[in-house]
Amino acid sequence: MPGWSAGWFRDVLFLPAAVPVFLWIERRLGLRAHDAPPSWGELMWLFLVWSVAAEGVAPLLFEQCTADALDILAYAAGGIIAGSWWTRRV
Repeated sequence: MPGWSAGWFRDVLFLPAAVPVFLWIERRLGLRAHDAPPSWGELMWLFLVWSVAAEGVAPLLFEQCTADALDILAYAAGGIIAGSWWTRRV
């Protein structure tokens, strides 16, 4: 893969791919009472948790992990794109 896509393309896709799975799990556990599209708050919560876990905690626990602020920007970009799609007015 050329350039930025080799490293950050997967990071851009993380929230759009992970949010439906996390919401499904929350629904099955009874932590979410509806199957509506995610709110901006739900997206922000997962963005914050994942950013801290992947870029803050993981590099301290695993020597093969490195913190990269650009990864956080990629997570945000993917979240904004997906959130805009999920909350659009039809």
